[in-house]
Amino acid sequence: MPMNVNQDYSQFYVGTEQLKSYGSNSAAKKDTLVKYRFNTTDEHGNKVMDKMSKEETMKAVNEISAQYGDSVIVQFSGDGLAALAEGRKFMSGREMTAEEAAKRAARDAAFQAENVIQHENTHRIVIPNYETNEQLYNSLAGADDKVISSTMGIISNYLMPGSASGLSEQERQDKVAFGLEAAKYLAENYLDESHAGDFMSAMETIAKYGLNGSVSDGGKVIYNVQEGQVRMSGAPGSYVDMEGWLKANDTELYNQINELNRSIINHKDGENHSAKFIELYTKAAKKILDAPSDTKKDSGYADWKEKVEKTKLPATFQNVKYNGFQSFLESLQNQSSLSDSWISENIGRFMKWLAV
Repeated sequence: MPMNVNQDYSQFYVGTEQLKSYGSNSAAKKDTLVKYRFNTTDEHGNKVMDKMSKEETMKAVNEISAQYGDSVIVQFSGDGLAALAEGRKFMSGREMTAEEAAKRAARDAAFQAENVIQHENTHRIVIPNYETNEQLYNSLAGADDKVISSTMGIISNYLMPGSASGLSEQERQDKVAFGLEAAKYLAENYLDESHAGDFMSAMETIAKYGLNGSVSDGGKVIYNVQEGQVRMSGAPGSYVDMEGWLKANDTELYNQINELNRSIINHKDGENHSAKFIELYTKAAKKILDAPSDTKKDSGYADWKEKVEKTKLPATFQNVKYNGFQSFLESLQNQSSLSDSWISENIGRFMKWLAV
């Protein structure tokens, strides 16, 4: 679908972060990083937009950047953006030497590692199945922001990644198994007993969705997750458009959610966005689930649900220890098709998500 550059850019916003330090000139110091990601497909491989032209890209970049002050770095990424420059020239137009290009690459990599990785999971994932989505977010009620963002990272990187390019089927399954162990670490160390059980139940169901995904020749993973049998009078087809339903049935809650989205984009300090998101989203999901339904029993959904429930979770890792990151790391090694270096790197990534 074509990109409409006049649209609300909030759907492409993925996070805001206070930077520890960036720039030595106090007059031009940057203290905030704002991230926008324009991808042509969503987390499940579904197409959401066509690649933008250079003109559309420049218009989007300029309009978004104009919303922020001089102390803000606005980061743009995603395959939906057109390339605007070769990236090997200075602003003066002079071609970089190999040494200068290497220094820039090293500096950019260091900046990314220090200031960006903890905030790569700020986008809140919506699980396509209503019951699973509600169970997941209810289980995270009251959880710390870093636990919620780590959960998003586990789902998007290990349980239901958008790509399996270069992976064997065994490696893909072992990554799902790794994601489940990371989820168990969260449940054991960061959630209370009243929420941990539901959290793991939801994450195991999501893992089953992931295991049932099919991989295209290009490595893209397609997930056939059905929404469920919940449909309200007037809702289109066999699913519920939450925004449309709220707009028609609960304008007060609809306005609250829109106000929260604007607050996130405008980076209002002192607000717990994650907690507020879960509160409003849970309230909206409950209203939709409790609404009168005109859906007839769907045998296709029942068959799909039975298939998911019968899916066996991988028993890749045994005797895993959850009492600290070092013992967690050591207990995962030498048990799968994943190399020890991969496991070490991804445990390190997990720790950064949790700001450990």
